[in-house]
Amino acid sequence: MYPIGMVVQVLAISPNRLRRWEERGLVVPKRKNGRRCYSELDLQRLMLIKRLLDSREYTLISLPEHLDLYPCWQDGECRAGGPVAVEPPEGRPCWQRKNKYCPG
Repeated sequence: MYPIGMVVQVLAISPNRLRRWEERGLVVPKRKNGRRCYSELDLQRLMLIKRLLDSREYTLISLPEHLDLYPCWQDGECRAGGPVAVEPPEGRPCWQRKNKYCPG
């Protein structure tokens, strides 16, 4: 788990920018003793968010729709409508629920 100070240093962004992303629901860190704690998967997702925003092809407004395509087996978070009863080879195992699969 990474504290906010370490995450902003790795991403080279301000704490306020990271908090705005959190307010928009782009990332939901766990809390420990009232402090934000980011997992390795959170950090990977944040790196993707930063890369997409830095490319200037996406805005904070358009980004949530794009991130809905980010598979839950990649970040461990199931999206609305998933997991589904799709089985391999069409799907990938869902991290959140046993014997469920997400569209591949």
